[in-house]
Amino acid sequence: MLSEREQRLIASLADRHQRRKQPYFVADGLRVCREAVTRRPEWARLLVLTEAFADSPQGRAFLELPPVGRLRREVVPSAVFARLVETENPQGVACLLERPAPREATELPQPFTLILDRVAEPGNLGTILRSAWAVGLRRLWLVRGGADPFAPKVVRAGMGAQFALDFAWFNSLADARERLLHLGGQRLWCTEETADISVFDERRFDLRNAGLVIGNEANGISDTTLGTPVTIPMPGHAESLNVAQATTVFLFEAVRRGLL
Repeated sequence: MLSEREQRLIASLADRHQRRKQPYFVADGLRVCREAVTRRPEWARLLVLTEAFADSPQGRAFLELPPVGRLRREVVPSAVFARLVETENPQGVACLLERPAPREATELPQPFTLILDRVAEPGNLGTILRSAWAVGLRRLWLVRGGADPFAPKVVRAGMGAQFALDFAWFNSLADARERLLHLGGQRLWCTEETADISVFDERRFDLRNAGLVIGNEANGISDTTLGTPVTIPMPGHAESLNVAQATTVFLFEAVRRGLL
């Protein structure tokens, strides 16, 4: 049985302030829950399925999984499930997971360090995490003040990326730069629309053993003096690119060059 206390806990995790008080977060949806229990079984605590989903082949596959860590499985009516998640048309499966403890950066990610400087919009952050996962990055650095990577909307947008990536946290971009240089990093690149150096300029732009900073949607990078500016050329007349789109361009340029 899913107790009333557990129901209130799961529902409360949609709220950012409540998540700060609890050591848990929620993954909602078939693919995301599959990634969660497969990649991070040590985080998984409770798997909740609707009665209808539990009767489907996908639901039975979840119920028939061999014992996974401390994971408990519960089947509930659809009306109860709808109160637990904020998705408008839920697939009928959600997972309560223990939030990983913040980690310090003790070595440089390879072949370069992607630093997200207060990216605020959940959909953007989730998409960036998904792109980072797609190109093969395994660790990201985050400057505090942006969206929570374990918020429900970010988890859904990431499509399971949160379970394939490790995060290191910094109070400021200056702190991240100091750690980068201390660990042997060569330089910091700051994405800016008005920069003279292009992401496609192989002679002047080199990401190897460097940090690439992606800034906040509205305010950009918190301190552009900390690094060298680099841009994506835009021959058209749009004011700017979406931050998730821009990040994907940078990441796949690294793939094109053979860095990833």
